[in-house]
Amino acid sequence: MRKLLFVLTLSTLLIACAKPYKYLGRAYVPTPVVKLYFREADVVEPYEVMGKLDVALPSNMNMNKIQSKVMAIARSKGADALIIDNFDQTTGGFVTTGVGATSSGDNGNVSGSKRRTDIKKDIVVKASLLKYKKNIQQ
Repeated sequence: MRKLLFVLTLSTLLIACAKPYKYLGRAYVPTPVVKLYFREADVVEPYEVMGKLDVALPSNMNMNKIQSKVMAIARSKGADALIIDNFDQTTGGFVTTGVGATSSGDNGNVSGSKRRTDIKKDIVVKASLLKYKKNIQQ
């Protein structure tokens, strides 16, 4: 029973530490500031698309926190700006949480458990990370 509890706890921790994003592209030295755009036409500086970012975060997360998370990832990749290409809510999969207990007493074994299964919902943000041409070293 202890081994099972240990394995479940370890699995939960590993899943919780997993990156909530996928990135395909180049990386540069991290930048202190990233400009946010929603249309390509609004970007006035000459740029190149350095990569594509796909971020999935829990749907109950505050929108300001979602935006901050996306911007932080872009900064860490060295982007000068980003364009939000798509913003959507996805539904899929199930998350089951529960607590179980067993006890041995004078009257024999007593066991009980409580479980809850929820449908997993995420906010998915797809963005293009931009690097201004003036900041690309040849």
